[in-house]
Amino acid sequence: MDLKIADHPSDRLNLVRGLAAPAILLTPYFLPIARDHLFISAIVIFILIGETNYILHLHIHRPFSRRPFVNLLLDAAMGISTAMAASNWRIQHKFGHHAGHDEPYCEWRDGEREAYTPRGAIVFCLRSIWPTFWLPLRESFEKGVLQDIKAPLDYRYAFLEQALLVAAVVMLFVVDPIVTVLFLLPWYVLTYLITRYVDYINHYGCAEDAIVFESSNNTVNRLFNLTCHNFGFHTAHHFKPAAHWTELPAIHESIKDRIPQRLIKQFSWSCLIVPYHFLRATRGQM
Repeated sequence: MDLKIADHPSDRLNLVRGLAAPAILLTPYFLPIARDHLFISAIVIFILIGETNYILHLHIHRPFSRRPFVNLLLDAAMGISTAMAASNWRIQHKFGHHAGHDEPYCEWRDGEREAYTPRGAIVFCLRSIWPTFWLPLRESFEKGVLQDIKAPLDYRYAFLEQALLVAAVVMLFVVDPIVTVLFLLPWYVLTYLITRYVDYINHYGCAEDAIVFESSNNTVNRLFNLTCHNFGFHTAHHFKPAAHWTELPAIHESIKDRIPQRLIKQFSWSCLIVPYHFLRATRGQM
């Protein structure tokens, strides 16, 4: 019997982090001191599990475990921790963005994609929050409940998963409306903002229908890639979406000569330094 839970040794910690995320996020609901100091709690929680959506993205493309039940637990745990259900990710990202038709979920408007601008980044992120949440839910209802479509995923299950997430948030509001309104909902909005910003910085200045080697920006910043699972090698990720994150640097090395130099950056893309990105933009350095 195979006793391994994590499919890849490098994902053992990610698996633990994913499963532990809900208990950390929901601390203000059951720990009075955390509830009494929500702002400080939010900072501590962000430090501990702020990368959960990055981890969920990895899990969507390549499930962490070879055991289906463990993967379902990871879906649920990271879904409630980010408000981006695993089915949401699969609909709008894996079978949307990576299939070349993510316009309904995060549509780029005229001029936004041509170059990085602070205004373009802010408007794109704010405008994309609601469609990213709502349209996968609606799509799964139409395709799953009304039509019972089961490919490329079981849309009926996708609708159930997303509906249960909404129900869980409603239940948490009933349990403690103050924590839900002042902490949990802002946490979810921030998660969506960060996700949309990452999408923006990955693809600004790239043609929407470009070949894969010209469709993504890349950062070779070591610190960013060390802390964000080599996500800066984004062309490599699009070139081989199912490749394990530890393989992306090698894939990038094998294809970097086919990537235009303007799409390879040296600075960090961390969302913690967005003001620095804005400053670079004003200097024409993005």
